[in-house]
Amino acid sequence: MKFLRYICIVLFGVILSIAFSNNIFLESLEIESKTNGILLTLKMDSIPDQKDISAWQANSGWFYITLYKVKGDTSRLMPDNLQKGILDLQFIQGDESFQIGLRLKRTIENYEFSMNTKHNRIIGSLHYSTEYLSQLDSMKKKEESQKISGLPDGIRKWLYLTGTGVTLAGTLQNNGEKQVKTGVIMLLSTFLFDQIFKIA
Repeated sequence: MKFLRYICIVLFGVILSIAFSNNIFLESLEIESKTNGILLTLKMDSIPDQKDISAWQANSGWFYITLYKVKGDTSRLMPDNLQKGILDLQFIQGDESFQIGLRLKRTIENYEFSMNTKHNRIIGSLHYSTEYLSQLDSMKKKEESQKISGLPDGIRKWLYLTGTGVTLAGTLQNNGEKQVKTGVIMLLSTFLFDQIFKIA
């Protein structure tokens, strides 16, 4: 009877070791929200094959990444706070895979995964749609065109200081009327040019 129990324990141990021997463990996950998309850094205990990573954009707004033959502690991986642009995050541990779900404000149009075998990391670059990025570009150009620039700060300050200096020097001299006029003209010209450049 003891021998039969011993055989059962050994067999159970062998089955468990076979079942879990091929699994890779996801140790940590970093998510960075960028202007053009999301950057993921997955730290593993070893690197899976490229063919064992798949991803897709669902119509529901969720973007899913599936890692086959990977296990992970879902409670440890959840960050304290979600970054801007990420509405929700979920982890699903399946029998044969580990899935990461990201619900984002913007849809992901294309993505790529690169392997850092030296440090056992997978870097995932998820890119927003080109339509959204072109809207960002046009908004940025519009904001830049609406900025009131005037004369460059350095030139404006130099002209004001020089005009003030010339005016003061003229007032301190007996025959400094010409200098005073020159200083006042410099100050007025600087002001007018600054206003003209702001309008243009």
